[in-house]
Amino acid sequence: FYLSIFIISSIAVFLLGLFLVFKSSHLLQKVVTLLLVVIGLAWIGGFEYVRELARRPYVISDLIYSNSIFVKDQEKLNEEGVLAHAVWVEHREITEENKFEVGREIFRLQCQSCHSIGGIRNDIVSRSGHLTHLGIKAQLTGQGKIRKYMPEFVGTDEEMEALAAYISFWIHGYKPSSDLDKYNLAGVDQNVPEFDHKNDDYVLLVWNDLGMHCISDSDPWFVILPPANTLEAQLIKRGETPEKVISGAKLTYKVEPGFENPSAHVPFWDYEDKNFGVELQENVGLFGLGLEGEMHFDPERVAYIAEAIPVVPYNDDGSFNPYPLFTVEARDSASGELLISTKVVAPTSTEMGCRNCHGGDWAVNDIAGVSEETAVNILKAHDRLSGTNLHEEALNGNPKLCASCHGDPALGTEGKAEHLYMSQAVHGWHASYMPVEGGDACVLCHPAFMHGQTRCNRGVHGALGKTCDHCHGTLSDHAAALLKAQIDRPSAKSLLEPLEPVQVASIDDINPRMPWIQEPDCITCHVDFEQPSPDARAFNVWNEEFSELYRMRTGYAGIRCEACHNSPHSLYPAFNMFSHDRDNLQPLQYSGMRYPLGSNESCEVCHTIEMDFTVHHENMLRPFRNHDLIEEIHKDIRPTQVSR
Repeated sequence: FYLSIFIISSIAVFLLGLFLVFKSSHLLQKVVTLLLVVIGLAWIGGFEYVRELARRPYVISDLIYSNSIFVKDQEKLNEEGVLAHAVWVEHREITEENKFEVGREIFRLQCQSCHSIGGIRNDIVSRSGHLTHLGIKAQLTGQGKIRKYMPEFVGTDEEMEALAAYISFWIHGYKPSSDLDKYNLAGVDQNVPEFDHKNDDYVLLVWNDLGMHCISDSDPWFVILPPANTLEAQLIKRGETPEKVISGAKLTYKVEPGFENPSAHVPFWDYEDKNFGVELQENVGLFGLGLEGEMHFDPERVAYIAEAIPVVPYNDDGSFNPYPLFTVEARDSASGELLISTKVVAPTSTEMGCRNCHGGDWAVNDIAGVSEETAVNILKAHDRLSGTNLHEEALNGNPKLCASCHGDPALGTEGKAEHLYMSQAVHGWHASYMPVEGGDACVLCHPAFMHGQTRCNRGVHGALGKTCDHCHGTLSDHAAALLKAQIDRPSAKSLLEPLEPVQVASIDDINPRMPWIQEPDCITCHVDFEQPSPDARAFNVWNEEFSELYRMRTGYAGIRCEACHNSPHSLYPAFNMFSHDRDNLQPLQYSGMRYPLGSNESCEVCHTIEMDFTVHHENMLRPFRNHDLIEEIHKDIRPTQVSR
């Protein structure tokens, strides 16, 4: 805008100046001269504003910032605080009683040289009104790191908190929220399916390929991931030498009552043509499957598979349950005789934490879902930062699948060649803005918060105190590994530059990896299947090929790892707060224990003779290592249910 003023006024001054060269009436000369003065003022104003913009974030490049803080003092002030060294401040220490007053002083010191409060230009009220308190802290955390037109925030963490509190609670009048720990989850224990060790000839092992499938139910605005759970199964004929059944059997699945009608709860089927370019019948997923149907045998995976089942976490009775149960039956193809049946969780959640920073309520009765306000705030931020027009396009009935521009191996899209993949873009950007560290950063977005309404990190690792960063690295480490895999893309270097590694000495020491294809390897910690050391971490050691992923891997006898251990993040024994043993039904069905199938000397699940040697791996004939701890934890679980 101001550059345009400068250019237009320059042309006008030149032309009017030429006009004065020619002979004209005295009155006309006065009018033209007056116009030249007015336009000249606009010219100077435009020039000065552009000049100031050009040197931001500095007044004098690399010497003094636009808020009069010297660059050389930044490190000292970050350590000792700006209050300790500022001349004209009333408070030198921060207390709960003076936090807002201190925040106002810090705003005056660091922000007010550019930002007004309710004024005409750079109004902080309009520019921060869409952000939560946490969102404002995120903005302050990342300020000046990627987009360098503003100085970085200078001061201690306590001073940043005071400034964020002043803006969010004092200026905007927001009330502190305790949403992140207010939920009281409840449910009813599920009956364990029957199994007769003496007379049953088959064992049916079924699992969901992922420990949690997240859904962004914001289809009128954008889609990150659609409803699309995948179930896999292996049917075992018991015997002295058990056999995998790969033909002659028909496997079917069916969701439990109340979850058969997902189209009544999410808008996926109203916009599937816009977002995915396909026309689907209601309650039918992207691969043509519904909430009940037949599984097909995949010889490459050596398993029966049902892909992209469109299950959602909303029950018709008004409750929210991210762990719907499916009954899977195996029948003889010729006679229809029931061979064996079991039950399995299909984990799916709409508890995506975008609202924690971008504002808005949960979409569904303060429980879960991306609301319209949150989605609009995200699109407006994307438009402002990336020069897109996504919000207006969505208003006109044309929402976007994020993976259509940002490729996503999870959905099989390549995206646009100049753009980062979705995971690289999201983690790479937010890593610089994250105001918390470690596993706390992950659960702000992913539904794994220990007091949230999903709590998807429910496997044995979570029970043993392992958080996301033990395997994936801290957010900065995680983002750096992803960005390095696409370092040739235009924005990768700028996103990588401000990141500081935590678990390694330098960014150079981080190995690149592609999302969904390369992940931490179990054997990194469980060397030779032995007990890991107390400080073991799997970060920075990735598999090379997709087929080497834990969820794709097959053991020595051709049994899939997930078949006996369950999905990532829900490894047996799992601790599901919606229902005591909801994830452990198959171990309880076949062995009467919550442990991995065949572990703790329970080979008789499949073998009809006593085994004195290990077929699958070295842990088979050892007692379960964490038996006492696991049993103690299960005693303390009190399941309940959430209504919506």
